[in-house]
Amino acid sequence: MFPEFNASHYFIDLLALSIVLIPLMALIGNATIRRILLTIAGAYLLYFIAPRLLLFYVVFWSVVYLLHRLIVATTDGKLGTLAFWFSIISMLAPMIIWKLYYEEFSTLFNLWTNQGIAHISQTIWKIDVARSIVIPIGLSFATFRGADFLIKSWVGKFKKLPFTHIMHYGFFPPVQLVGPIIEYEEIEKQQKPSTDDIYQGLMRIAFGLIKVLILAAILQKSAVIFQTYDTAPTLKIWAFLFIYTWFFYLNFSGYSDLAIGAARTYGFKLKENFAFPYFRPNISEFWNNWHMSLSRFAQRNAYVPLGGYRKKTQYLALFATILVIALWHDLSLGMIIFATYHGAGLIIHRYFSDRKAKDTKADNFITLWSKILATYLFVVLSFPLLVMPLEKAGQFYLSLVGL
Repeated sequence: MFPEFNASHYFIDLLALSIVLIPLMALIGNATIRRILLTIAGAYLLYFIAPRLLLFYVVFWSVVYLLHRLIVATTDGKLGTLAFWFSIISMLAPMIIWKLYYEEFSTLFNLWTNQGIAHISQTIWKIDVARSIVIPIGLSFATFRGADFLIKSWVGKFKKLPFTHIMHYGFFPPVQLVGPIIEYEEIEKQQKPSTDDIYQGLMRIAFGLIKVLILAAILQKSAVIFQTYDTAPTLKIWAFLFIYTWFFYLNFSGYSDLAIGAARTYGFKLKENFAFPYFRPNISEFWNNWHMSLSRFAQRNAYVPLGGYRKKTQYLALFATILVIALWHDLSLGMIIFATYHGAGLIIHRYFSDRKAKDTKADNFITLWSKILATYLFVVLSFPLLVMPLEKAGQFYLSLVGL
């Protein structure tokens, strides 16, 4: 297996670089120069991890640019649809191959990119060789950002954007490794950060650091239950599973806070990615507030096109949406079961909500918290499918009932 990258190291480097970036972004009046500066900063952070990672993403986003120009050039012609599907398949292919053939793809990724560096510069190649073996970090996030951009190009939202704009979107430092899955429009408008932007951004960064480095760090050891469940008492398994769900949330949402906060200090107001999802009274509300950038992507590109707002096709659209969300995490049978489980919950909730007489009376305290706890338990029970291989997840579920 290949070593996993610690995202906290990336953000520490980003925050250190921001000591220089923030004043420059506040002082430089020219939007083009600010855009180039952020692109260079994002490229440098990848180079600092490993030059081969930078080379990979230069090629990746250059391909996105070429596919964008292809789509724009053929939209009104006979080959428009063919060009669009060719572009989308080309965009998704690396991520799909990586998820299906993890070790083989990662090995070739390191070999080919390292050899590519050797053709560019022997000095940089020597630096690259000294770096640890890495996986294509951030590829899932980059793929969906690229796909979303190409889809919007096809429907006519973007017309022949400059190469530098697409590089800025691809290398935007706060989000290029651990998300959120931002839309191009979120960073399209350039403005100098105000004093309030810098203050609000720094406060958000501080909040994210507390989540990641303190709260999540304290709860991280709960993950051991997924290796020791076969010898642990049933009560301990349940307790650690609950604790782990909070670690997962605090860690993931903490990195989103860091990204949103860093972007704010540069003058960008990114959309929220989490909004207290564990305190929602039904599964639909949960998914509307959990990893919202991924949910928005799936809603735009699966739910709406498949007829989510039409009565006859709404349930199919609901299942397709949650399937896209699940398979983004991993292409596996376990994720299909995860999608089926949550899809069933969403469909059942939608079915009874549609047939329930509209009642404007608010739930009382006990009813509301009963719904919140029931929704949370429903989500908790799906976590083994999210973080374990299917065969081990099955054994874990048996251990939850003492078997």
